[in-house]
Amino acid sequence: MKNILRKFSIFLMMFPVLLVASNCYGSLEILNFRHWTAPDHTRIVFDVSGKPDYKIRKIKNKLILNIHESSINKNIKRSIILNKPGIKKINFHQVNKKNVRIEFFLGKHQNIEVFKLKKFQDRPDRIVVDIIIEEIHKEKILKPSLFRAKKKRIIIIDPGHGGEDPGAIGKKGTYEKSVVLFISRKIQNEINKMPGYRAVLTRRGDYYVSFSKRLQKARDLQASLFISVHADAARRREAKGSSVYCLSTGAASNEAAKLLAHNENLSDIFGGVTDIESSNESNPIIMNMFQTNTINLSKTYAETLIKHLNMVNHLKYEIVQEAPFRVLKLPDIPAVLIETAYISNPQEERLLKNSNFQKNLAMAIASSIKDYFAGADNAISGEGEITTTEYEIKKGDTLFSVAGNFNTKVGVLLQLNNMKMQDTLFVGQVIIVPTDKTDNEDEGEGTNINIKQSEKMDKSKNKRKPSKFYTVKKGDTLFIIAQKNSTTLKELLKINNMKITDKLLYGQKIKIP
Repeated sequence: MKNILRKFSIFLMMFPVLLVASNCYGSLEILNFRHWTAPDHTRIVFDVSGKPDYKIRKIKNKLILNIHESSINKNIKRSIILNKPGIKKINFHQVNKKNVRIEFFLGKHQNIEVFKLKKFQDRPDRIVVDIIIEEIHKEKILKPSLFRAKKKRIIIIDPGHGGEDPGAIGKKGTYEKSVVLFISRKIQNEINKMPGYRAVLTRRGDYYVSFSKRLQKARDLQASLFISVHADAARRREAKGSSVYCLSTGAASNEAAKLLAHNENLSDIFGGVTDIESSNESNPIIMNMFQTNTINLSKTYAETLIKHLNMVNHLKYEIVQEAPFRVLKLPDIPAVLIETAYISNPQEERLLKNSNFQKNLAMAIASSIKDYFAGADNAISGEGEITTTEYEIKKGDTLFSVAGNFNTKVGVLLQLNNMKMQDTLFVGQVIIVPTDKTDNEDEGEGTNINIKQSEKMDKSKNKRKPSKFYTVKKGDTLFIIAQKNSTTLKELLKINNMKITDKLLYGQKIKIP
């Protein structure tokens, strides 16, 4: 018993010593660091073993980051030369065996942002240092694009993930962020070969771009189409094939689509986007105004894309899938997400790295874009000479209803008035409309057509050809209406004298064959 008490007293005497020894170095460890360079900033990321407590100060061209109660992992070099935009080198110092001081020797820059990211899934706590490069870099990217946008149809190609967010990783260590960037560059090259088109990438290197910035780029350039490029993954290694997704404002097509959208929507968290920027969603009122028409256009393009993909790779799904992807939330620009192949499948992982497969995929996507827009272009150019008159917009008028009254197409109205689909009509606004030559000759009128008479003629035509009518409900698209009524999108467009670019409006009545 005495021996036991003696040992216990010795242990109690040693305990403070052990406690002091454990605190010789800070309880938090700086595990490693990495950096990424984007066109407008250089990002430096430190993985740490717990919640960091730090202070920063700036002296001329030096930023000092003091991390309390911390130590440096032995694998980190004490001085690292970077020579990247805005940053020359980094020095690490262990101070008083309790704190760490990190010195950043800065180059030419505009601003610095330092923030921490909480532990998430397999990612540890992180300290992020963003060195913002001068605004001139941003101007060089956007201004030439905006100038060319007026002359060419802009297609946004969005390579998924990037930087801190690798996306899915194949069995052989292939990163999704890398292969989709290679594929996207090839898609860009193929599109740029087509007269009248220009492709723009949302990222050109290995860095992360937030959802909001990707979508804003499409809006700034007034893009005609947005294509987000990804590579799928599944626990079941046998899963394979390409698939195409459109935005769903409600439920996903299936549980797999729901899970995929959930995982993709976490990219901002993995990529290191602050909560404020990550939550910057599109205005819900604007989304409701345009979404029905935009989703309809997206699905029409997606159907064309699937046909072309089928010539290059096995299809996972032969029809368009739907899911609530944040990266597709563009109110007035058709947008799709393409899963090129399964990076988790060993055979398709090899395919994704194959240059010939990448090129064939790029050619198929470029061809699908050409086919999609060819219909609209041909519809407008096929009108021949058009005799026109003026029409004053009245309450309740839409481009669709005006086009119907004058027996023409929305695309023709847009061309005659140098308008875009998203332009708003105002009561009292005067627009140019084509006259119906055949009806004018029959009625003995001149070049000007009487609007009421035109409406009567339309009604009389409807009487001669009775049809079933359907009232468009909230959330409807032509694609959905066709499915509900066991018909095809092509048949709906034909019977209603519509084009894929025509808006579908809430309360609008359309013919059903």
